[in-house]
Amino acid sequence: MTENERKRLRDAVYAQPLFSSHEHYYDLSGEPHIDVNTLISNSYLDEEWTFLEPGTNKSSRWIFLSSLRSKSYLHWFRRSIKILYSAQNPLSVDNWDMYDQRISEMRNSRGFLRDVYTKHCLYEGVVQDTYWDPGNLPREFDFFHATFRINSFLYSYSKSSEDHNGNNARRLYGFDTDDIDAYVHHMERIIEEKMKNGCVAIKSALAYDRPIAFEGVEKSRAAKVLKKDKPDEGEIRIFGDYIFHQICRIAQERDIPFQIHTGLGLLWGSNPMNFEPVIRAYPGISFVLFHGGYPWCNAIGGLLHNYPNVHADMVWLPLISPTAAINALHEWLEVSNSIYRLEWGSDCKTPEESFGATLAFRNVLVTVLSQKIEAGYMDLETALQIISLIGLENAKNLYLKKGGEV
Repeated sequence: MTENERKRLRDAVYAQPLFSSHEHYYDLSGEPHIDVNTLISNSYLDEEWTFLEPGTNKSSRWIFLSSLRSKSYLHWFRRSIKILYSAQNPLSVDNWDMYDQRISEMRNSRGFLRDVYTKHCLYEGVVQDTYWDPGNLPREFDFFHATFRINSFLYSYSKSSEDHNGNNARRLYGFDTDDIDAYVHHMERIIEEKMKNGCVAIKSALAYDRPIAFEGVEKSRAAKVLKKDKPDEGEIRIFGDYIFHQICRIAQERDIPFQIHTGLGLLWGSNPMNFEPVIRAYPGISFVLFHGGYPWCNAIGGLLHNYPNVHADMVWLPLISPTAAINALHEWLEVSNSIYRLEWGSDCKTPEESFGATLAFRNVLVTVLSQKIEAGYMDLETALQIISLIGLENAKNLYLKKGGEV
């Protein structure tokens, strides 16, 4: 590449408007005080994911920053807040209090959060997964579109049972029955209503609840589970398998994109290849496989190669590991039968972490596409088209049904 080509590519990547396929924006305005620790506790740097807390003194903060010094989550978090809060230096023990003060002041400024999304992230559209209130949207942002998380339907075999988010469909949507046909009827009605009210997809995060292998189950077996007070684990699995296939039937009949969490979660059951029989059984569903299936990114490539109803979404992956995302995108560009089936999203709760995720994603795009050009694999004009497709057009066409090849 010439220096001019390299600059054109980089400028195009960093000016590209984005359509994030997946966000979990969480309103923090109810917090009594918002500071660095608040942002950390609502990010992938929280204790659930890093097993560490920053604490409130220099010693605990030093341990936190030192232990995570090479962590991708921390790298992009520090880059993000340095830019957004106009700091001279990245977050450290010595300037932590300064960041606390700026966050507290600037987050109260009118329009600050919207500006982060629109002027820094350059979001043109977002698919929001409000998992604590499935299918609903934050009121602050008119460019958000809802996805409807369906986990609770597999875990509402009783009035008291819950999915990993603490949701029970009977309580959420006001129905109660021990008849399997009536249960499915209620579920179908609810999904239909959510789509009519603006949801653009349905979402499975079941990789946090159970393996993502779903066997075909006879209705009579699922019906028996629904009539039990305390089904065992095997019976719960039977009920869930049956309900999941009913959800797939609904999605296929109504042409609803189906977002599937793959990788991480319950690591032992989240390999994307576990989901292959479902992909094969429902060729009319656009299955959007999330997170690159990390750490099984090659599996996503194989499914993308073999199935025209598979979309490979890099959501979260550049934050998890830029190296894994770079390798995955190199491979997916080479194996995909359609350049229109690659997308990206940030998968973050705060605009601050979302901005860090966009920086990570743009870094991946620049790296992969410049390497492809230098290797003679594609020319600059093709690379520029790919930037727009993966960053914006593919997700926009899929979720907003604007036309184009998918």
